Amino acid sequence: MRTAMIVNSFPEISEKFLLNQVISLIDADVDITVVASLKPSSSMRHDIFDKHHVEDKVTYLNIPRSLKKRIPGTIFRFIKLLVSSPATAFRCFDSSKYGTAAKNGKLIWFAADFPKNTYDIVHCHFGPNGLIGAFLKDSGYVRSLIVTFHGSDINSYPARYGEGVYRWMYERADMITVNTSFTGGKVAVNGCSPDKIRVLPVGLITTEYDGIRKKDPDAFALLTVGRLVEKKGHEYMLKALPAICKRFPDVRWYVAGSGHLEGVLIKMAAELGVAESVVFLGQCDNEAVKDLYSRAAVFILPSVTAPDGDMEGQGLVLQEAQYCGIPVVSTLHNGIPDGVKDGITGFLVPEKDSSALAQAVCDLLENPEKARNMGEKGIAFVGSAYDTRILAATLKNWYHELESISN
Repeated sequence: MRTAMIVNSFPEISEKFLLNQVISLIDADVDITVVASLKPSSSMRHDIFDKHHVEDKVTYLNIPRSLKKRIPGTIFRFIKLLVSSPATAFRCFDSSKYGTAAKNGKLIWFAADFPKNTYDIVHCHFGPNGLIGAFLKDSGYVRSLIVTFHGSDINSYPARYGEGVYRWMYERADMITVNTSFTGGKVAVNGCSPDKIRVLPVGLITTEYDGIRKKDPDAFALLTVGRLVEKKGHEYMLKALPAICKRFPDVRWYVAGSGHLEGVLIKMAAELGVAESVVFLGQCDNEAVKDLYSRAAVFILPSVTAPDGDMEGQGLVLQEAQYCGIPVVSTLHNGIPDGVKDGITGFLVPEKDSSALAQAVCDLLENPEKARNMGEKGIAFVGSAYDTRILAATLKNWYHELESISN
């Protein structure tokens, strides 16, 4: 059984969950090749990519990001396909079935450069890549198709490109996996048969974090790890800070991540009079994030629904923080309640409620014993439900299930 995993750019620093899954499948003796459209946008990458020699398992198609730059290569590949397989060449333009993947020329690159009949299963991460997977199955490249949805690919993508954009892919997919029950519900409402949907969260390599809490955390260090974009809700934590700082003047909120809202958030911090209490760290690599986990007293992810409908997927950083023994404060948003035990491993508050955020954070700062107890329960919870070794074994069984059906 040979499996190809289709992703966009790999490994992106903000998509460690994909790297975790690939490593866990390799360790589980799954014969897997990662087929990436292009190399990552940043030279920064997680150290485990090199430690586990993942690059040996990656094939890059090097599809240009720019549509304009993509045109020459697209024309060249189309001519080659037209000679070798006219039916496949013209199928590449069937946008009624393959939507955006047909319109942006990606199908031609995959049809020309993806090795036919080399893989038994194609596993596509993110709904739009599932359109490519449906094409590969229809064209006889692979027998079985599994597609994994993560969040924005179902929360905002259909609204942008048409509610029926995945219609054909749902028909052709043999299995759809989702990271949370909330995501699964959205996929079902969008038209996928519930019988095809299975919940499998993304996980963490727990051995990476063993012993990370050897030193005592800074009693007043708050931490958020996440891109500086609307759905992460940083502005609502900023609005909560004045109340927190009034009771705990020594508080410092460390924010790891980059994004287009950085300037806006820095300006807002100054306007709220909390600039001295916020440390914007920019994008951080794996080791830097682990060091931050070792020092944080409370982890905060104030996620909200963005104006364009985009939402948090699973929020794997919440599981990372909990496994490091940190009590978390987050919101009653999307699938987050699947991955945080409210009142047991942390607190969940309503979206955009800065007052409730402040109260939850202050409760933990005021009651270190309660915080410590929540942290210990978080370690046990995540260890039992989000360890990649457990999740990889489940996914491997599903691969074998698809293989037996296709045979």
